[in-house]
Amino acid sequence: MLLTQYIAEKCIVTDLQAATKADVLKELTNLLFEQKKMKGVGPALDQIMAREATESTGIGHGIAVPHARVSGLKNLICAVGRVKDGLDFMAVDKNPVHLIFLICYPPTQQTTYLNFIATVSKLLRQDDHMQALLAAESDEQMFVVLEKLSESLVQEEEHYESQVKADPDLMKTHDAHADLVLLARLQLCQEMYETARTGKKQIKARIENIRAMVDARILKHYDRLTKGRAPALVPVEGDTCQGCFMKLPSQYAQRVRQDTDHIHNCNNCSRFIYIV
Repeated sequence: MLLTQYIAEKCIVTDLQAATKADVLKELTNLLFEQKKMKGVGPALDQIMAREATESTGIGHGIAVPHARVSGLKNLICAVGRVKDGLDFMAVDKNPVHLIFLICYPPTQQTTYLNFIATVSKLLRQDDHMQALLAAESDEQMFVVLEKLSESLVQEEEHYESQVKADPDLMKTHDAHADLVLLARLQLCQEMYETARTGKKQIKARIENIRAMVDARILKHYDRLTKGRAPALVPVEGDTCQGCFMKLPSQYAQRVRQDTDHIHNCNNCSRFIYIV
């Protein structure tokens, strides 16, 4: 995913002055509003604060990804803030956070949001990439660095997809949970197709290529869900299915975490689920 497709240059702050997590979240949410990326602050900020009170979105390696699902948005939007000296975010690795990607997205783009976070995480787990962003001297320079880094990752993914197309067994060799990965890519491409203004023919071709690689039985259930209960593939956060918002039985949630050799379904809404 090209991150700068969702991050405007004017929504980057390389020198956040806020001293607390709450102040940082308020500043970045207000920035999206001031740049006319969304119509109001309250609903998004309330969700973001509530999520942080339950569980920190500091995912480690100096990165935090606070987020909110906001009705009325057409596309995912993101504000980026940098705290050079670090900020206590109660991150999973207990280290200070330096980069905050505050994300707001419409309910119809849940897979886009998850892929956005996955892209951020994959890019910035490389120390040289992280250092390049920390060394950026201006908002404009940070935007350029983000664009170059995510462009390189897009090229890697396109090369890998061409290899998989030529040899479908390649994905099975590299990923025991291949069908789940394929479903996530399929759902993302379908979301992209619905919102794209150009390039629909190419996206459609990618959709057909991915569908050809998914197990027929799994694809049949996916299509049934897409018609009646989209999205078909959803995350589980805090043991709660993000499709029907029902809490999974604790033993079943633990099984989903531990058993990565099978695809699991929510026992309430039947959607495909995975733990984030």
